[in-house]
Amino acid sequence: MHQAELPDGSPVWVVTGWQAVTSLLADPRMSASKSDSTTGFTGQNLPAALDQNLLNIDGEQHRRVRKLAAEAFAPAHHARHEQVVVGAVAELVDALPAVGEIDAMGGLCEPLPPRVIGTLLGLPDEQLGEFRSAARPMFLIDTSSGGEAVQGAMSAMLMLVAGVIEDKRREPGDDLISDWLTARDGQDRLSEEELMSLAFAVIIGGFENVTSLTSAVLDELVRNHGERARRLLGVPPEFAGLVREVMGVVAPVNYALRRFPLADVEVNKVCIPRGHTVFLSLRSAHLDPARREGRDLVFGHGRHFCIGAALAEMQAVHVARAVLEKYPRLEPVKLREQYRLRPSWLTYAFAELPLRAG
Repeated sequence: MHQAELPDGSPVWVVTGWQAVTSLLADPRMSASKSDSTTGFTGQNLPAALDQNLLNIDGEQHRRVRKLAAEAFAPAHHARHEQVVVGAVAELVDALPAVGEIDAMGGLCEPLPPRVIGTLLGLPDEQLGEFRSAARPMFLIDTSSGGEAVQGAMSAMLMLVAGVIEDKRREPGDDLISDWLTARDGQDRLSEEELMSLAFAVIIGGFENVTSLTSAVLDELVRNHGERARRLLGVPPEFAGLVREVMGVVAPVNYALRRFPLADVEVNKVCIPRGHTVFLSLRSAHLDPARREGRDLVFGHGRHFCIGAALAEMQAVHVARAVLEKYPRLEPVKLREQYRLRPSWLTYAFAELPLRAG
């Protein structure tokens, strides 16, 4: 347990260790809703139409919205999602050079999530570039700009998503937004703001986090598990199991989204006052010797477990498979500690992934 300051000077509590972190992730007293904050950092100031997303609500509202949203990510839809992922991965990997140095970040890991998420949301191909440009600034925690870039990006994203929702209302398709437009729980349905906030949450979780995950998994496989991974290429379930194992090792997200205690909470004999900002250190939990083999927090834990976890894992598996199948001999160009990193304290994420094919 530590008291700390964020780069902007906001005071926060940082909870470390497997037991404490997993316990608080599942604790109903730890709210994700900024309305339960009494002091300190609450996150980005989102437009009202984006503020009520799954990452920023809790209690009955969270249960209701998640129930209406979850059907679109149910196993019955995985085949449709996988078709999109496989097609996007194949196109990107085919475009990589056959030999020599490969820009696996710029050529594969960065462009993949926008293609997948944009297609699944129902965006037309010609809007995917605009889609990524609007989303990218929202993932870089940099207070030097005064938040102007983030606010501009959110406004652009709001306009894009609102346009797609209107298009799908007139002409539904085989996509997430169309699924959400028709989702029902008895007489209950999603409001316009909830629809936009859902799309926003999928973008937040599905762009930069997946880029960080796929690049970290690919680097770890090539660097430390190449021989084993190639042996398992012909056994898809075991190859997927190896990727899942590696995900628990590299786990690029440093902290879970901030939480606010609904009452004073005692952690390791220290009292965190009601409403104070708390960050749960996922990285410390993964490094804790008390963590049992096979358990991880890659996609969180408890009621805020990532709704798109299967889709993210699917991308990591197919990226690794396609690259290893194309390149019988592959090695990192740099030591891992030489990689440039993305300017975010929330994630430990590579800004580059140069590989060499022989």
